[in-house]
Amino acid sequence: MRIDFHSHILPDMDDGSKDADESLELLRMLCLSNVECVALTSHFYCKDEDIASFVKRREKALEALKARLVKAADFNVPNLVVGAEVYFYPSLADDPDIDKLCIENTDYLLLELPFESFRDTFYRSFANFSNRCSKKIILAHLERYLKFGNTPDDLKRLFEYGDFVIQLNCTSLARARFKEKRIYSEMLSSPAIIGTDTHNTVTRPPMYDKAEKFIVKKCGEDVFERICKNGELILRNKDIR
Repeated sequence: MRIDFHSHILPDMDDGSKDADESLELLRMLCLSNVECVALTSHFYCKDEDIASFVKRREKALEALKARLVKAADFNVPNLVVGAEVYFYPSLADDPDIDKLCIENTDYLLLELPFESFRDTFYRSFANFSNRCSKKIILAHLERYLKFGNTPDDLKRLFEYGDFVIQLNCTSLARARFKEKRIYSEMLSSPAIIGTDTHNTVTRPPMYDKAEKFIVKKCGEDVFERICKNGELILRNKDIR
């Protein structure tokens, strides 16, 4: 099953889709790429909003999207599951409502790390969070942190503090430059899934099909099949091994 595990398609929730019409078009684009399930993972920042307020807004946005789909969808709409892209904040590990931010009906939490060069203070904070957090962590768009002065070894150091799932962005794979292709291919050999991280139809479109072509060409059909299988295991709340 082709699954998009990272999207900003819910209308008027964050810096993603501005309205239900744009959400409709994004889902149409994903359908054309044969995506069968989409995780709706709007940004969540615990400094700006509590979980209850976020969940209420998310429910309202989902209702608006479903109403638009009923009226206008002329394609096979992928299955929609809610979640969140949760910005890392140490105290969040202790929030009793953290499960409401997980991918729907699972214990998997999509976690966004700070866009910075990782230092010992960050690693200590991250290790503490990982030890206290009861959820299974998916590291959102792990490859993007290479743009902030981190090396592949810096990213590997994260795994000293737990067994995490890697999520790579489809746009990164589709637009990979020569040196990046090798690094991304190595990342995909770990327990990995992919997500479009789509925000709009123009500057940040889904590009799922192009990412699939990259994976098949550089890593092999079996790797893409394993990524799809990993996604199915997550939706069933099973461990990836």
